[in-house]
Amino acid sequence: MTRRVLAAMLGFTLVLLAGVVVPLGLVTAQRDRQVFADRALAAAGAAAASAEEQLTDHLHAASRPGVLAYRPPPVGADRVGIYDISGRPLSRAAAALATPAEVTSALHGRTAVRWRSRPGDTLLVVVPVHEDTRVVGALALARPTGALEGQLGSLWAGLALTAALAAALAAALSFALSRWAGLPLRRLGHVTSQFGSGALDARAPVGKGPPEVRRLAAAFNSMAAQLQGLIGGHRAFLADVSHQLRTPLAALRLRLELLEQDTAPSTAGELRQALEEIRRLSRLVDGLLAAARAEHATAAPVPVRVRDILADRAAAWQPLAAERGIRLAVPDAVGTFTAAATPGHLEQVLDNLIANALDVVPAGGTIRLTATAGAHAVRITVADSGPGMDDARKQRAFRRFWTEPAAAGEHGDRDGTGLGLAIVHRLITADHGSIDLADSDLGGLAAIIDLPRPGSHGA
Repeated sequence: MTRRVLAAMLGFTLVLLAGVVVPLGLVTAQRDRQVFADRALAAAGAAAASAEEQLTDHLHAASRPGVLAYRPPPVGADRVGIYDISGRPLSRAAAALATPAEVTSALHGRTAVRWRSRPGDTLLVVVPVHEDTRVVGALALARPTGALEGQLGSLWAGLALTAALAAALAAALSFALSRWAGLPLRRLGHVTSQFGSGALDARAPVGKGPPEVRRLAAAFNSMAAQLQGLIGGHRAFLADVSHQLRTPLAALRLRLELLEQDTAPSTAGELRQALEEIRRLSRLVDGLLAAARAEHATAAPVPVRVRDILADRAAAWQPLAAERGIRLAVPDAVGTFTAAATPGHLEQVLDNLIANALDVVPAGGTIRLTATAGAHAVRITVADSGPGMDDARKQRAFRRFWTEPAAAGEHGDRDGTGLGLAIVHRLITADHGSIDLADSDLGGLAAIIDLPRPGSHGA
């Protein structure tokens, strides 16, 4: 914002100065040149009046010797030359001043004015010399223009200095204005980023900047306070629900297990079914609470070492995989790169995906964890050699409570809560990543996770 305001103000100021200073300078310079020329004409006229009597006395001086030694009276730094009625120069200086055409024009009563740059910078004025109404000769006056050029140089230097000071003042004012208006906005943007990253107590300063920005900051603070209260209340509610539901369910399951031991064989089957329903209800409650926490989790991504997490989760699930005769592999080619993720999110995601794979991969199958790094993202793939999914089931897999019946010969069952992949999807998107399901080169399903690298956009 500061750069844009500064560029706009400077551009406007420069255009304004160009539209005012340059024409002013040109008009003033033209006026000074005209004044200089008028003064030279006045001096030439005065010199012509002085030379008129001598020219009259020497109308026939062409037959006299020494006529070229004639000297007109000196006029300051000007060079003056006089020509008789026939156009002959009456001094050596006159021979180098005016051209024959200019002398002839003066002898016909016309004045000639010419700015010369060679030899030297001069203004040449050629005027007729009159005796009453009769032209008796011509006078040429060459005045050096050094004083005029110095005056014009001072004029342009003064105008340039004025323009530079005006541009500097405009730049200083625009910079101060943009800082005054933009700094509170940048602070508000920083506070908004902090709030979105989980710092729910972050608040924007409201005492600086334009009134509109102060009102915006106050509105944000009010909204942030309300959201903080809502999120805090929801978290408290989840904690209460967790305690209030798990405790009676655990007590009820314990009572039924004790009752099963003292029950006749004819009713033991019914009690076992009741216990299984209670276990399923407990899993459902745990899944709902986990999904709710994931929905309201505030992401605070930090750099995490992907290879270490893959190796750690593979080691944790290795005993169960070995018990079921399944190979759980993490190739050695996984690099040491890092991804941006909230601490604990990637571990929870991998646990859900590995658990799902273990339930469907038959004995002798394989689950493989791999990771590759691109310029802006890290791709983690959990592939298995299970039965896989068709396209329709892949599209429904991330919906809440969606499950499919277990196929014959699969380990465990699919009578779960249908919340595992929904939680996985929420955790990955909270960290600005994405997850998709595709066919695996092992013959089953591949869950493909893309997480941003630290410092990349969206991280």
